[in-house]
Amino acid sequence: MTYTHPPRADLRRIHPLVDVPAAIKGASLERTAHHEAAHIVMMEWCGLTPTQATASAGRGSAEFDTTELDADEPAADHDGPLAAAQIAAIYHAGILAELIYTGHRWQGVTIRMASQDWKMARTILAPHFGAGLARHGFAQRTALAVLTKQWPRVQEIAAHLIEHGTWSPDDARAIA
Repeated sequence: MTYTHPPRADLRRIHPLVDVPAAIKGASLERTAHHEAAHIVMMEWCGLTPTQATASAGRGSAEFDTTELDADEPAADHDGPLAAAQIAAIYHAGILAELIYTGHRWQGVTIRMASQDWKMARTILAPHFGAGLARHGFAQRTALAVLTKQWPRVQEIAAHLIEHGTWSPDDARAIA
């Protein structure tokens, strides 16, 4: 299944909050690897430089070069709400990759309330949109569109994470 990018008007469209499917609960190295790989792919899509990712059965991480973020960039040069939604898509990408990996369709905003990813997405979006779910639906649909088109890249990074437990851009260059 391939998803399309949501229209800009969907930034304010309300989406339902859905339960996390049982298939993506519990520890799984494969799911964690796809989760972290999706963060990396979304970072690349947003123009950020990923620095590393790790994955084990119970936890993982994905990081980017924070020195690339320029807080002094003039706000007039970009659409703040849209940029926030795209950055939030990085944080939502992990759980969406788990849905794709397990063959589940996106039914609405899917979150793990206690996860750091949810907290970061909420923090990034709140100044622009308040506390509603519309912004999360837009960010998740954006991530779905990117991930379904870039799924081979997600799988490539996930395979490396499954085999080695870590990934870095140097690993990617060595494979190519």
